[in-house]
Amino acid sequence: MEYTAAALLKQAKDGNASAFSALYARYAEEAYRYARAILKDAHAAEDAVQETCIKVYQNVRNIRNPDAFKAYFFKTLSNTAKTMLRRSALCAVGTELSEDCPASENTAQTAELRTDLAAALDTLSEEERQIVLLSAVAGLCSKEIADAVGMTAGAVRSKLSRSLQKLRTYLS
Repeated sequence: MEYTAAALLKQAKDGNASAFSALYARYAEEAYRYARAILKDAHAAEDAVQETCIKVYQNVRNIRNPDAFKAYFFKTLSNTAKTMLRRSALCAVGTELSEDCPASENTAQTAELRTDLAAALDTLSEEERQIVLLSAVAGLCSKEIADAVGMTAGAVRSKLSRSLQKLRTYLS
């Protein structure tokens, strides 16, 4: 039987570690891709996701809205990744395609696309980049992104639209 995220969260709040594990498993891959896009390092991304999982597990009883678990998890991941960037003195927040992506037949073209995409993302402000990555890489909807970044869903949709237009303009 497949449980909803809200049902799993309720069980996790009651101390069921297996329920939390199932809840985490739903978002682990997206979380890794998001952390990898921010940190640009596979090992750092794994560390960030693991650290986030521990933080969220320790604070699971404090999550008030069961439907906001994903946004809460990604907000915590975002904060953890930013802290790691500051700690390690990495100054650029960008993106890199995951090693898990299927290999292209033309690696020169793939490398060029990566470079172009990273350069395009670098034209965005940190807030715009975060919104784009939460949408495109983590797969969050505007309401979840709004919860994660502390904006209204309308403001997120507006910023996402303008940011994507900036990326289109840069890449064309």
